[in-house]
Amino acid sequence: MTPIPTKGFDAMLLMIAGLWGLAGVMLLAAGAHADPRLTTAGSFLLFHAAAGMGLMGVPFMGPKLKLIAAFLLLAGAGLFAGDIVMRVTRGAGLLSMMAPVGGTLTMIGWLGVVVGAWLKLFEKPQNP
Repeated sequence: MTPIPTKGFDAMLLMIAGLWGLAGVMLLAAGAHADPRLTTAGSFLLFHAAAGMGLMGVPFMGPKLKLIAAFLLLAGAGLFAGDIVMRVTRGAGLLSMMAPVGGTLTMIGWLGVVVGAWLKLFEKPQNP
């Protein structure tokens, strides 16, 4: 089986996290001046952007699990926040069930973090 090249994915997820952080700050500002519902979308993006960035630096999680968890956190946050923004600006969500799917994806991503920590906690010591 060919190993997954993780460096490109790391950079891509870090770039998405940066975009989500930027969008999160912009939405927080818009929420303060326009519609307060935008602060929920901004907070969701900003917190998950920071979590995704932090997760990329965790040394003990396997690269596949780390990438999957970070992807789920960022994709879910984008779907959730995007649905809120569409509801505020258009009066209706972009797609049916977009926010619940996004929220579910983020929860699964957080479970990936739990699994990674659990595996580290209970790994058998390696002999030198």
